[in-house]
Amino acid sequence: MSTITTGVRVGRSVRAHRQRQGISLRDLAARLEVSPATLSGIENGNTALSVDRLFHIADELDVSAPRLLEPGDVDDLPRPPATAKGLASWPDLPDSGAGNWRTFHDLPLDPALTGALIAFCQKGFHGASIRDIADCAGLSVAGLYHYHRSKQSMLPALLDLTMADLFWRLEAARDGDPDADERLHRTVECLALYHARRPRLAFLGASEMRSLAPSDRSRITRYRKDVQRMLDDDIRAALREDPDADRLVVTLGNSISTMCTSIAQWIHHDGSISPELIAVDYADAAVAMVTQRRQPATRSRKATR
Repeated sequence: MSTITTGVRVGRSVRAHRQRQGISLRDLAARLEVSPATLSGIENGNTALSVDRLFHIADELDVSAPRLLEPGDVDDLPRPPATAKGLASWPDLPDSGAGNWRTFHDLPLDPALTGALIAFCQKGFHGASIRDIADCAGLSVAGLYHYHRSKQSMLPALLDLTMADLFWRLEAARDGDPDADERLHRTVECLALYHARRPRLAFLGASEMRSLAPSDRSRITRYRKDVQRMLDDDIRAALREDPDADRLVVTLGNSISTMCTSIAQWIHHDGSISPELIAVDYADAAVAMVTQRRQPATRSRKATR
């Protein structure tokens, strides 16, 4: 199959046309029958794009394929209303699709989103005022609105960026052809490491879903379910046709995901335990929880209540 290297500009062109039409990354990915992480890699210029897929994208965006490849006026296309200026308008994740999923660089947060993240974690979404956010960002209130139209628009922007960052890491961690146990280990290590390395974003996602507008809450919830589904699929594969698999996927899947998300509530970057060691310990524990079900002695256990 013929492929082309997308490059940042072509990826931006795809993103700009998508956003101009009000199509979410997830919705376009579903139409193309690819994962959101794959489409994010295309938009960031880090994922090779087949000619067939280029034409498929063009059809879905109602634009000619050559138009997507034109270098001329991408920067002149209307940008989405949620962010008027700043890096958040073009959230190019520095590692996305190409980097090591265990490596964490600074995310492309504009000053307003940086201030919002600090203020929301300190005071909660409803407790943080626009003045609080501006102070944390080192901006005037007027300067804050230069980046975002409202406080309400900042929360989904942060959570969308969180999910995009997590998605590509999970896809990279699970890539290749590891056996079922190793795949589960990588998935849990990735989840745990993310919550250890990005504790503020992880804490925000755990505590402020209720503060999202209904449409934003629905979208982020779908993303979270996709992450849970990845974990559940890996648990099911590692169970190796255990007769209790349907029940165990629910109980073990929720137990392991809760283990990982709780890290943001207790971790302290004081150097006592590295995030990498925490992640490996969690992954070891998760695999042990699942694989012990394959031991004959445990398979005969009966629930006492």
